[in-house]
Amino acid sequence: LDATYLVAETDTGLVLIDQHAADERVHYERLRDQVAADTRTQALAEPVQIQVTPAEADRLSTPVHQAALDRLGVRARCVGSTTVAVDALPAPVAETAGPELVGDLLAALTAGPEAAEQTVADAVDALLADLACHPAITGNTSLTEGSAVRLLEALDATENPWACPHGRPVVIQIDNEEIATRFERDYPGHRAE
Repeated sequence: LDATYLVAETDTGLVLIDQHAADERVHYERLRDQVAADTRTQALAEPVQIQVTPAEADRLSTPVHQAALDRLGVRARCVGSTTVAVDALPAPVAETAGPELVGDLLAALTAGPEAAEQTVADAVDALLADLACHPAITGNTSLTEGSAVRLLEALDATENPWACPHGRPVVIQIDNEEIATRFERDYPGHRAE
């Protein structure tokens, strides 16, 4: 539908699937699993630097934040009172994470006073969500029947097929009752077929 949505019949009605959101979910879970399974760190060709406040730099320098970063394969260090450099990322994402995404990651790491472990995990999760978005099928892309089937099979294998990693819905269900109501098939004397 509109080279953006897949339409499928189910036992109880219809489903509309946003093909970009579906592919993004598939890529995200694949990346997340790769990062969890591959704890290697890969140095970046050039460190990515970001300006932070002195308080943010202090927070990032704490042993708790550094330990959380190390566990996730992120190497960041203060190179001045208001500059932090990221020079290594988890191997599965290091090649595809551009400077802007790394900057976003670092900004998220220094954004608030939350517990370091959760802040770092959330920031890496946001990075993975952004990385999953870029290679995903875009709207206005016609899929062959085979490509659509492969996408639906991959989506079915995910833990959460209902939302993309940014929280947008992937699937909208329309049950037979709603369809009948919209076509005004609920009038007296109508026999359901």
